[in-house]
Amino acid sequence: MMILSVLRKTILSLRRKAIFGIACGVTLAFVPPPVTAAPEGAFLSKFDAGGQLPEGWRISNFAVGDSHYRTAWSRNAVTRDGIRESPLQLRLYPAPDESSKDFLGGELQRIRRTHFGRYEVVMTAGRGDGVISSFFTYTGPYFGDPHDEIDFEFLGRDTTKVWVNRFAKGEKLPGEWVDLGFDSADGPNIYTLDWLPDRLVWYANGRELLRVEAADRAIPDIPGRIYINIWTGGRGQAGWSGSADDDTESVATYHCISYSPPGEDAPMCSDGDMDAVKVND
Repeated sequence: MMILSVLRKTILSLRRKAIFGIACGVTLAFVPPPVTAAPEGAFLSKFDAGGQLPEGWRISNFAVGDSHYRTAWSRNAVTRDGIRESPLQLRLYPAPDESSKDFLGGELQRIRRTHFGRYEVVMTAGRGDGVISSFFTYTGPYFGDPHDEIDFEFLGRDTTKVWVNRFAKGEKLPGEWVDLGFDSADGPNIYTLDWLPDRLVWYANGRELLRVEAADRAIPDIPGRIYINIWTGGRGQAGWSGSADDDTESVATYHCISYSPPGEDAPMCSDGDMDAVKVND
């Protein structure tokens, strides 16, 4: 009887949280999505071709209770105008008063996992103190894994630099704040990640930004999901990202994302057939 009573209380609590989330304009997810046994193969997603979202992507629509985030993900913060050569827009803006968070932001996640290989994104970072726009791979306890993550994070307080970082089995590599040589918020640029068993290499427009060798530091080795998002952190992140004013609004735009496993000759964003993208030199 005691077990049944605890079970009933747990179900009731989850229902209350779900109702609260819906009332705040977001959906809270409690059940991890199914894990695909085999990592995904090569793909090329062009977001500036108009029409529907490319196949294989999911729009996030939930809030994380952790105070690490002042932002809830909302499907309304992911916008496209349906016009060819207009990129995908992830927006950040103040949340309505009834929300549990201060801001609503846009996020997309790849439905299937990816693993070692080359990753490319063509994007324009968002501006604003406290604003973070990103491209990264992630898996962790929510998916039944240790925390593995590899990041490009653009801090809106200084968009002439990028924060690059990685977690391996929960161990955090001290992130590095790297000069880009251009302003990532002025227009689209190509950012590349080579994730291989023996090394990680981050690039901007073909120029190497940072290299991590397995001989020196652990390399993530668990297949993860690709994410893109825009958000603002809580007080604990203020020293890193700055602090967003309550009326802050920003937008990050994405033209293309591609992935190719090692040794596979697959179409990529950098192949030069994207007429709408004029990469900054």
